[in-house]
Parts: sequence; structure tokens; C-alpha cells
Amino acid sequence: MKVRKIFLMLFIAVPLIVMILAGLLAGIFQLKRDIAVSANTLLRFSADMSNASWQVAGKAASLAERSCTDTLKELSRTRAFTPYVRDIGFLENGDITCSFVTGTERYHFSRLAGFSLPASYPARWLRSIGSMVEGPDRLVVVYVKKIAANKAAFVIVDSQYVQELMEILAAERASGFSLTFGAGDAITSAATLYGKAFLTQRFTSTDRSIQLMVRTPFSTLSAYWLHNLFIFVPLSLCFSVGMILLYRRWHLKRLSLAREIERGIACNEFTV
Repeated sequence: MKVRKIFLMLFIAVPLIVMILAGLLAGIFQLKRDIAVSANTLLRFSADMSNASWQVAGKAASLAERSCTDTLKELSRTRAFTPYVRDIGFLENGDITCSFVTGTERYHFSRLAGFSLPASYPARWLRSIGSMVEGPDRLVVVYVKKIAANKAAFVIVDSQYVQELMEILAAERASGFSLTFGAGDAITSAATLYGKAFLTQRFTSTDRSIQLMVRTPFSTLSAYWLHNLFIFVPLSLCFSVGMILLYRRWHLKRLSLAREIERGIACNEFTV
């Protein structure tokens, strides 16, 4: 009787433990998959914004030989149809020589953006920075396209649209998002994480110019886990019942075989 109780406990406990662990693993897989979908959505949007900004910078570079007034007049339509572009202009030896914000006044870039550009302009350069002196207190992304050795066209993009999409995705996944353009400052979601990060995932754009880090607390995973337990625990009970029925059938067969042997011995059906 004691052996039968032990078997009964094992038939209930083992499937239950296996299914609880399976629910946890399935929850981790589902969470990673959902976060990857959201991350790819944000990266695609950011990459599209970058591509549009590089096109604006290229158009500005093609107008570099014109006067500042004519250039700004030509670019005003482009700026109107790209609402996230905050400023377009030209740089020469680290100074802004022409832009929508400064006009024709020569203005050192560090006074506007709070940091200095590289000594020599690369063919393409981008970076997310804290904020501009002129404008809302939000992060911006600076795109610089080289024209000559000491001259470049630049585009400054507001992070508002990226930030709004990030907040929606972060709230949907109950995770913390942190997006970086180039080697600049991180654009982070405002939502507060409850508890330490249980899972950290990193994603990168195709050209590796944009990086995204997603930090997820255990409370988010527990919601997936609990949902899976409503499916996996009943399955464990089904497995337990099935194993108990199989054991009972095997046990009855063994008893019937023992009875047949006893009956044969009683009837002298066995000979040596």
C-alpha cells in the first residue's frame, strides 16, 4: 500500500513540475519574441527617419555653392514636409555658417548643441545628444555629411516622434527601452521598471548606427508564466491521470498473472 502511495505521488508531482518548468520556458520564449517584434518596429522607424535625414543632408550638400538666403529658401519646403527636422545648415571649421536657427550669423556649433564636432569631418557622422540650446528640452540627433575637407552639411532631428513610439512599445511590453544613435546619449523610455531587470536584450540596425537595449523585470515574465500555467497545469493533470490508469492496468495484469500461476499450482498443472 505504501509503495502504491509513493507511485501515486510521483505520478502527480513529476508531470506537474515538468509542466511548470515548461510554462516558464515557454513564457521566456514568448517574451523574447514579443520584445523582438517591438524592437524591430522601433529600429525600422528610427532607420527610416535616419534615411530621410541623410537625404535632406544630401540635398543641402548639393546646394552648398549657393548663397545662404537662397539655400534656406530652397530647403524650407523640404523642412516643412519633414516635421521632425529641427534645423538644416552648413558647417565650416566647427562653425555654423548658415542654418534656419542662426540664419547667416556665424555661430560655433558647441554653443548650439553643447559639444564640439570632430576635428576632421568623416564622410558621414551621426550622434544623439542631450538637447539644443535653442528649442525644447528633448534629445536630438545630429547628422553631418561631409562636403569638403573643412565643410559639411548638417541636419538636426527632434527625437519626439521616436520617443512617442518608444513610450507606446515600452508600456505595451512593460519594459525599459534605451535607444542610441552613433556613440551618443541614450533616448530612454520614461516608464519606471518595477524591480531589477531579469532579462536584457540588445538589438542593432542593419548598418549598426542605431543600438537598442531592452531591460525587462521578472514581473513582466511572471504574467506570461501565469498565463501559460492555465494551459500547462491541466495538461499535467491529464498526464497524471493517464499514467495512473496505465499503472493500474499493469498492476491488475500482474495480479491476474499471479492468480493464474497459483491456480495452476493448485490444480497440479505444472510438472518438473
